[in-house]
Amino acid sequence: FFALISSKLDHHKDLDDCGSIVLIIEFASLEDIECQEYASFALAYLASNRNYQIMLVEQGAVQPLVAMMAVDTEPKHYAGLALLKLADNFENHLRISQEGGIQALLHLGRCRATDEDLQFKASIAVGTLASNAINMLPRKDLHQQKQELEKI
Repeated sequence: FFALISSKLDHHKDLDDCGSIVLIIEFASLEDIECQEYASFALAYLASNRNYQIMLVEQGAVQPLVAMMAVDTEPKHYAGLALLKLADNFENHLRISQEGGIQALLHLGRCRATDEDLQFKASIAVGTLASNAINMLPRKDLHQQKQELEKI
């Protein structure tokens, strides 16, 4: 039910207003593979909405996604997609890193047992995390760089 509703962008606010997003994250944390699959599917759709990316991470969506990616089951595909979408938001990078998301994505990218599409998505997510880490490095302004080059 949640998976179907979350596939429509128009319903995301309704899911949030009635507290269903927290329930979806709780379903993702259950041991039942079918619950994980539907929850990761729903989280992938919710994570594609920039308005909910930070909130999903703050509500604890990263940990169950990382846990799903560690086992060889069907939810791994949707969990990887959801984590990829959450990594689109710069503010989520530290939390994704702290909760083992980078290691999970690297493992997926290298794992020969996963399909190529999932490997590609994992590689994109790792690239996004790495490129934004570079953006955090202090930058010198162009004038200062020119002066330093002239000294050489």
